[in-house]
Amino acid sequence: MRWLDSLFRRAEPSAQIAKARLKIAIQIDRSNLSPELLMMLQEDIVRAVSQRIDIDREGMKITTERGEGGQRLIADIPIKKVRAKPALGE
Repeated sequence: MRWLDSLFRRAEPSAQIAKARLKIAIQIDRSNLSPELLMMLQEDIVRAVSQRIDIDREGMKITTERGEGGQRLIADIPIKKVRAKPALGE
């Protein structure tokens, strides 16, 4: 019956969505980075990366993670297209 389940995929349960959002909120809180600073960093990253490649800004995610080596800023940026030439203004 797995093949039948694959035909009728269900949306992710709201409890799992809420759990994922809570994890992000906890990571931001523990990181000592304010949401405003994260937004400014995201804008800076978008500006820098967009000079060389076309990206999906809607699908972009910036998160922080604490691990053995310390704190990390993680940018997950979907790429639409790599340009042959740099954007104008360079």
